[in-house]
Amino acid sequence: MAATRPTFPPLTAFVSGKVSRARAIRSLTIPGVVVAVSLAVIACDRLVDPRLPADAEPFTPPLVYSTWWKMTEACSGLTGSLEAVSWVKTGQVLRDPLNGEPIIGYWSAGSNRIVLANTAVLSGGAVRHEMLHALLRKSGHPRSEFLGKCLGTVHCQEGCVDQAGPYPRPPEFPILVPGSSIDITVDVEPGNPTGASDGGFFSITVMARNRSPHWVTVLPAQPGLAVTHTFSFDVRGQSAGVSSGEIAFDPSETIFAPGEIKRHVFDFSIGNNILSRQVPAGSYMVRGAYTDYWSTDSSFVIGP
Repeated sequence: MAATRPTFPPLTAFVSGKVSRARAIRSLTIPGVVVAVSLAVIACDRLVDPRLPADAEPFTPPLVYSTWWKMTEACSGLTGSLEAVSWVKTGQVLRDPLNGEPIIGYWSAGSNRIVLANTAVLSGGAVRHEMLHALLRKSGHPRSEFLGKCLGTVHCQEGCVDQAGPYPRPPEFPILVPGSSIDITVDVEPGNPTGASDGGFFSITVMARNRSPHWVTVLPAQPGLAVTHTFSFDVRGQSAGVSSGEIAFDPSETIFAPGEIKRHVFDFSIGNNILSRQVPAGSYMVRGAYTDYWSTDSSFVIGP
């Protein structure tokens, strides 16, 4: 049965909910957490992996990791072997051996190993962040990769942004343009998700293209918003619906080069916990936004 045309919530309510959700996500991990790091300790002229937590447990990467690896290869332009990476998870708080800061995951050069907190094992953006480290085969967060080529495909917030260094000045001062100056589209992959594909995981990617021949910043339709937000999604069906979005941490997320396409990948799975982006089978309408300008609606069906 076709889904009833959804009634979308007022933008003011949506923005308020989004800020609360962003704070909740941080509280579910670790306050002030660094999203991810890459580590290697030099000892006796060898690369040595940091010591693992006592409860560290090797795990076989889920089916969806193959898709996430390909996504990271595509955005970075690099290629590598997913099979060459070893995976470990832990229920303990991970800490950066260099400074003691809490983290949710890291890549280690010593054995090409990725260690993740249990809460991050199925977090697409965090996992792809570590995959990018494994493909780059080096530590640090180069701006050209984490806030350039793979912006929106891998997570890069706060600590990652700080390590990336300052945003380079554009060749011309960005002009302010309305949302009508950009094209906003939405892509669901796979088009009609089922449990047989990637274990029921799927993604909704929202894209914004600058049609102008100039450097631009998109002016919100509603001036005076409390936060600078970028990409958002809204998914509605007969029995479930969820909306959320992203807050800008860096100018690279809000300044467009001429003709540039920015994107953000939102990860979902089939299930019954809608607030955790686990969506039950059924027919849905989806739309995406950049700042507070929305795309047209499109439909998709989630199979069992």
